[in-house]
Amino acid sequence: MKIAVCQFNPIIGDLKYNKQKILEGYEKGIKDKSQLVVFPELSLCGYPPQDLVEKQEFRDAVKQAAEEIASKTKSAGLIFGSITEDYEADVGTGIYNSAVFCYNGKIQLIQNKTLIPNYDVFDEVRYFESAKDVFVSEFCGEKLGISICEDIWNDADYWKKRLYPIDPIKKLLQKGATILINISASPYAYGRRKERYRMLQTLTQNDSIPLVYVCCVGAQTDLIFDGASMCFDKKGRLIKLGKFFDEDYFIYDTENSGEAIETVERSFEEEILDALILGLKDYAAKTGFKKALVGLSGGIDSALVTYIAVQAFGNENVHAVLMPSQYSSEGSIRDSEKLIKNLGISYDNITIQPVVNKIIEALKPAFRNKPEDITEENIQSRVRGIYLMALSNKHGYLLCTTGNKSEMATGYATLYGDMSGAISVIGDVYKTQVYKIASYVNRHKEIIPKEIINKVPSAELRPNQTDQDTLPPYETLDLILKMYLEEYKEYNEIVKVVKDEHVVKKVLRMVDINEFKRKQAPPVLRVTTKAFGYGRRYPIVQGWRR
Repeated sequence: MKIAVCQFNPIIGDLKYNKQKILEGYEKGIKDKSQLVVFPELSLCGYPPQDLVEKQEFRDAVKQAAEEIASKTKSAGLIFGSITEDYEADVGTGIYNSAVFCYNGKIQLIQNKTLIPNYDVFDEVRYFESAKDVFVSEFCGEKLGISICEDIWNDADYWKKRLYPIDPIKKLLQKGATILINISASPYAYGRRKERYRMLQTLTQNDSIPLVYVCCVGAQTDLIFDGASMCFDKKGRLIKLGKFFDEDYFIYDTENSGEAIETVERSFEEEILDALILGLKDYAAKTGFKKALVGLSGGIDSALVTYIAVQAFGNENVHAVLMPSQYSSEGSIRDSEKLIKNLGISYDNITIQPVVNKIIEALKPAFRNKPEDITEENIQSRVRGIYLMALSNKHGYLLCTTGNKSEMATGYATLYGDMSGAISVIGDVYKTQVYKIASYVNRHKEIIPKEIINKVPSAELRPNQTDQDTLPPYETLDLILKMYLEEYKEYNEIVKVVKDEHVVKKVLRMVDINEFKRKQAPPVLRVTTKAFGYGRRYPIVQGWRR
């Protein structure tokens, strides 16, 4: 069977656009003499549609669009993801995450998703019911076993511990499926593609069946989808692999296996950089922003974010702002100007000191002669936030925040100051990883000045300040944070590795007491298995660790 794989980038809720893309892909598949054309999970409405699902008018519009697509089909089959509704249901929502299979002008089969995820960023149990059964559809001499994303992530041959008691893929095989089709919207995290490959390879090898795994691509607010659709032959060999972080279209012929593909993931630095560029680019495009704004401090974080913005927007559409104070070093200004020249972007240099002085003078009576402390430091950061938001409002810039994951985790950031912005570009990237990515950016020539990479990190909010006045060395800090945030380890387990009870206790306390800041932070582009945002739900008020 010749199957056209359409890996495309939908816009959530834009039914007209998504419908047109599905029809265009279908027509292209027909021209290439494909017997079947396949699109990803919820490709008609975009994934995840969240509370749009609860609007009856939205569901009705999706239903109408699906029927319009089906009416234009010919003898070639078309599979796409959509929302469907069981109006006869008297228990539950009656709403399903479905694969719609149509040809000859009408919908021939609706296969609902069986396994409804309810962990990390997934909240499908809130909206969707589980399929009552799975079906095999005879088409062009084959028996198609159609499933949706999570349905294929429960194979007993691969997982030592499964999340669900049932395996819809096993049911499809028992019903005689000769080809498996899985439509997916699987959010990106580094390492996930390798796991996906190993899991699907195990399934196809053990069950001796070809598989078409069609993934969506693009970014939806904080979630990034990497594409990389995969087609396996019945020997478990990966025969076709979609582009990474880009739309793609290709034909998989189950009768003509080519050379096996064994490399599915590149270096950490290359993968994460491409993911963040796509995430920022899509966030801007889908919200209508055409230009970006970054506050340049002379540090490595803002330098990397500015580089990413240039890749996403083009250098003619990126503007930087230098906002020196009395504590800003000449080197920070000089290094920032060197980066600006290397990237070819426009900038303003606006001192914050006069405004800071006026604010402190105005507050002096109310401060009641208390000594200077972090309050005065935060005033500096918040004046910078005022400048940045004013320029964003005046010129229509998308303001990118520049804090990394290490800072966000420990609260080493100022609420309403450097946390101001529309999107957190590197908020899921640890400080030690920022250095690795910056070095990768410079692999061919110096773009981020070496002075920025080599300097001791500092917020420059008081004389001779360094990050390590407040935080442990970043190598130690990031090790603790990764174990705590991503591996779910607690104090006793972490101490066994780090061997410093005081440091571990201090870091975990900083993470916990600063949850209130993260609840007010902009969306964070997700590139790990546990990013800050709605994928990590932690109480602000709690007494687990005092």
